Amino acid sequence: MSEELEKVCETLDKLTLDALTLMEEQIQLKLSLENAMVAGESNLAKTRYILGQNSVSVLQLPSEDAEMTANVKVVDKSEKYLDCKAVEIQKCGGEDVPNPLKWFGVLVPQNLHNAQKMFTQAINYVVDSVNVQRKLEETCVKLKQLKEYKKELLG
Repeated sequence: MSEELEKVCETLDKLTLDALTLMEEQIQLKLSLENAMVAGESNLAKTRYILGQNSVSVLQLPSEDAEMTANVKVVDKSEKYLDCKAVEIQKCGGEDVPNPLKWFGVLVPQNLHNAQKMFTQAINYVVDSVNVQRKLEETCVKLKQLKEYKKELLG
């Protein structure tokens, strides 16, 4: 009985360390997401300053009647959940999807390209964050179950 209790305690220790590591990774991803969003917004502001406030505004967006297609979509991969890959990004539409930067003209400033890259990176951080969050939740469930089992062994 004590041998089984030792195994449970070792597993609890390992899972606790895993949970702390996942929490640290989640914090780093959220900080990276925040930095990417701030950089993207800053680049948009610089572009608006360079081109003028009316050149980068809602007026350049397609009308409500226009057909819009996403470049990427986030897909839940439940069958891969055991591989710890819960969510992933898939490309949509192939080469047919127009580049949204062309809404603002042919020669757009580099800042607008940088903003697009930063917002694309932000999507990747969000997906990674969701995956880490799911791993963390799974680890917490395992911890709770093992703690209950340990109580049964002791009680």
